[in-house]
Amino acid sequence: MEKIRVQFDFTEKALQELDRLKNALQVSSRADVVRFSLRIMQWMTQELGSGSRLMVERDGTLHEVVFPFLSVAAPATASGSATPARAAARAAAAKAP
Repeated sequence: MEKIRVQFDFTEKALQELDRLKNALQVSSRADVVRFSLRIMQWMTQELGSGSRLMVERDGTLHEVVFPFLSVAAPATASGSATPARAAARAAAAKAP
């Protein structure tokens, strides 16, 4: 597979986070972190776009994970509108700083 070089500009803080993730994932390069991150974003947008909700369990309680920066449109329910929980999450995200 042919590789194409891509260059990114990072703030010092973002570069430190990239290196922290590189060490935590025990991968050999920053590019590996970016590739893994891309795969995760592809999966998330596919799931959210198909109407899935992303959940995390913490101390036995499920919490919906909301990513206000993702502009994946939620499919409408049979009544033609987004689910109340999703609508409330979007409204809360829109108000967040």
